[in-house]
Amino acid sequence: MPLLASILRSMLPSGTRVVVSGAAVRGVMGKSVEDLYAEQPHLRTVVDFIAQNVAGLPLKCYIRRSDSDRERDTTGALPLLLRNPNPVMTGYDLIYQTLMEWCLYGRATWLVGRSSSSESGWEIRLIPTAWITSKDGSDGFSYDQLSFRPTDGAASTVSVPTSQCVMFCSYKPGEPANALSPVESLRQTLAEQMEAQEFRRGVWANAARITGYIARPAGVDWTEAGATRFREDIKNNWGRGGSRSGGTPVLEDGMTYQPVEYNAREKDWAAGVQLSREDVAAAYHINPSVIWPGSGQTYASAKDNARSLYADTLMPLLTMIAQRVNKDLLPMIGAPAAEYVEFDIRAKLQGSFEEQASALQSAVGGPWMSREEARGLMNMPAEPAGDLIVPLNVLVGGLASPNDTAPKSGYVMEPWQPAEKGHDPACGCPSCASLKSGEAPDGLKASGHPADEDVSAYESALRAFYRRQRKSVLSRIGAKSAPARKDGEPAWWDAERWDRELAEDLMDSIMAGSERAAKSALEALGIDPALYDVPRTRNFLLALARSRAAQINAVTLAQLEAAVDGEVGEDAEGSTPEGVFDKAEGSRAAQQAQSLATAIAGWSVLEASRQCAPSTAMKTWNTTSSSPRASHRRMDGETVPIDSKFSNGADWPGDSTALPVEDVANCRCEVTVTIPD
Repeated sequence: MPLLASILRSMLPSGTRVVVSGAAVRGVMGKSVEDLYAEQPHLRTVVDFIAQNVAGLPLKCYIRRSDSDRERDTTGALPLLLRNPNPVMTGYDLIYQTLMEWCLYGRATWLVGRSSSSESGWEIRLIPTAWITSKDGSDGFSYDQLSFRPTDGAASTVSVPTSQCVMFCSYKPGEPANALSPVESLRQTLAEQMEAQEFRRGVWANAARITGYIARPAGVDWTEAGATRFREDIKNNWGRGGSRSGGTPVLEDGMTYQPVEYNAREKDWAAGVQLSREDVAAAYHINPSVIWPGSGQTYASAKDNARSLYADTLMPLLTMIAQRVNKDLLPMIGAPAAEYVEFDIRAKLQGSFEEQASALQSAVGGPWMSREEARGLMNMPAEPAGDLIVPLNVLVGGLASPNDTAPKSGYVMEPWQPAEKGHDPACGCPSCASLKSGEAPDGLKASGHPADEDVSAYESALRAFYRRQRKSVLSRIGAKSAPARKDGEPAWWDAERWDRELAEDLMDSIMAGSERAAKSALEALGIDPALYDVPRTRNFLLALARSRAAQINAVTLAQLEAAVDGEVGEDAEGSTPEGVFDKAEGSRAAQQAQSLATAIAGWSVLEASRQCAPSTAMKTWNTTSSSPRASHRRMDGETVPIDSKFSNGADWPGDSTALPVEDVANCRCEVTVTIPD
């Protein structure tokens, strides 16, 4: 025996025997823990909620190959045992009942033994804490033996060494070998609730249950026989179960019906119920709003509560179970030393399908996760060809993810793509020669220059929108000096409405301007404009209108918030909400109209070329402003194939799907399409 263990045992009486049956958790008002769980709804709700949510998480087995490599084990003895612990339980049942025992008694015990009939060769039985009659051989920190007897009146007691058990135990001050149930701290709360329930039942059982009475005027003769007949008639016909129950009786001799409202005062019972809920939830470290959502709860708060539940509240329980299984169960069944179990909390914390898809796409583009691993994570079969194609902006552009749009600083994309359109670096044709040099080839050209009437149409639509938005927003700001926020935006702002309305206001002008620019480009290229398919472009242009509307409104909101919060100097333009809209209707509308017209014209020229021009067509980035951005000035004259992207990741100047807002705003660069000679 180790020296420390022998010293500890020498300090205790020989053969220490502690009886725990019946005293594991003291009852409340004569009710055992089993009775409290069955009769107290708040206790049962919280305990069930914890157990169900923990049991619903997958408990997975892994073999650690190195600090950075692990392999999922699904066929070893450990995963088989946890999946089917015994003939009558599933893995969910085992974890669920274990948590129920722990929450009610502060202790749960697994008895582990060999089984020739199970696939794993082992079996786990959960011993109910109420069955345990004694623990023997204590050194102050643990016991050597457990004795238990089923509560169904079995005559014999079974004793097993604790070396065959896996025990989950809470903390009890001064007694490390014993557990303290959370129910102990709820004794007063549960007692008060039981008293309140008993009092409420007494009130309803003894209080008069009348809703009215029949008044008979004085001075009207009424014999005893007549009174009896009337009472029997009312009872048999209009009373409970009567043939005319629910109908209207016809009263005699001037009788009248006098309603009486009876309201048993609840003596603050509703407040007591709420307090009981909060106390029970607090004892188990649960946010009450997770189990009993209030009327003021929003989707955002519910989502945050759900994430907090697993990240904060249930994580200690998950860690306790996993570490106890790793420490005691694995050596017991002879599992490999490198094997361990872990709850897959990602199963609950993962976002929506769209969020998962975006995250997985970014992960695939980065260095830490392969494409086949991502397919496996989504339960998809392996790709027969071995792997999936890598987007060119990742393979060639050196980006971290297909979602990124701009290459690393200092990187210059090669202006030719050998795999596209049959171009080859060894080719001597004029197209390939121009690709290598980065210069536009000679030939027919068409530029995406916006028409003045398009700029004017966009500007008129924006000014009208700002005037309508001003009236609505300023009236709501004035109604609340300190506006409350909802879902991350002020109560006086309705982003969904403004984005939708602005996109609708711009859509007609965008369609007309796009068609005009596309057909003008085809005429310059010597192609029949009638070949251009206008309806084919509507869906993309609608998405572009919505995107631009969201960007424009986001700028307005940011300026309004700064003005409301006093973050803008008093003398500066836009220092007040009214000033923000003055600026919007003035300079901002003109700048935004010019940028939008340039972007629409550029895209339309490319779309017309893709639809109708030869595949050898080229596109060139041209800066037309007298003071362009430095990044755009460096790109002036850059030429790439019609279906390739420019070196900044954009498809055309003003490409808001690829460029950040600051690269799109007030951009007047143009794209020129060339059909080589």
